[in-house]
Amino acid sequence: MKIGDQLYAYLWQDARENNCNSVFIDGQVPLLVDPGHLRRVNTLFGRIARDGIDPARIKAVICTHGHPDHIEGTLAFRDAGVKIGISQREERFVEDVGRPMYLQMGATMPDYRVDFYLEEGDLTIGRHELQVLMTPGHSPGSISLYWPRHKVLITGDVVFMQSVGRSDLPGGDPNILKESIERLSKLPVELLIPGHGPLVQGSARVRSNFDYVKKMFFNAR
Repeated sequence: MKIGDQLYAYLWQDARENNCNSVFIDGQVPLLVDPGHLRRVNTLFGRIARDGIDPARIKAVICTHGHPDHIEGTLAFRDAGVKIGISQREERFVEDVGRPMYLQMGATMPDYRVDFYLEEGDLTIGRHELQVLMTPGHSPGSISLYWPRHKVLITGDVVFMQSVGRSDLPGGDPNILKESIERLSKLPVELLIPGHGPLVQGSARVRSNFDYVKKMFFNAR
């Protein structure tokens, strides 16, 4: 669904599928953030098409982190000339932790491909000026994306509406997650798009949500 100028969000309604929210930013270099599970990509493409956008136009994919419900869908773009980005630290995490876990389950790790690394700082996609924020805690190399022009914050699994990302999985750290959330809470945000669950819209609601999660999960006052 369209939620702003060249900005679309595709929220996942069925928790049983454990798929993440995806974000599409249109422009000179059409960008998809977090494609989700591979088995759900065709459904995502259908939703994008219903908004009048040809999914074949996607030229870049960014993953906020390397958990399968966010990154697995990149496999659908391997042979389409689409550039795929993730932080270098997260790629190492996927290789060092993810690959052995697949082997322990008697499975073969999917053949992911990374074309460019996301680093802290400014990121230009076509004519769009975004900011990459390193926000570990849920995973070691997790990133958030901030779009200053529209005051939009895409957080992956760092923070949700009235909740936070798990920090008890391999590579998680509750103290580091707290620091990441504290940092994000200082940004001027009109729209928070989390990796799962509903959007948080309006600056007052965003501030209230940050206050709530810091109090409930980190005993912050």
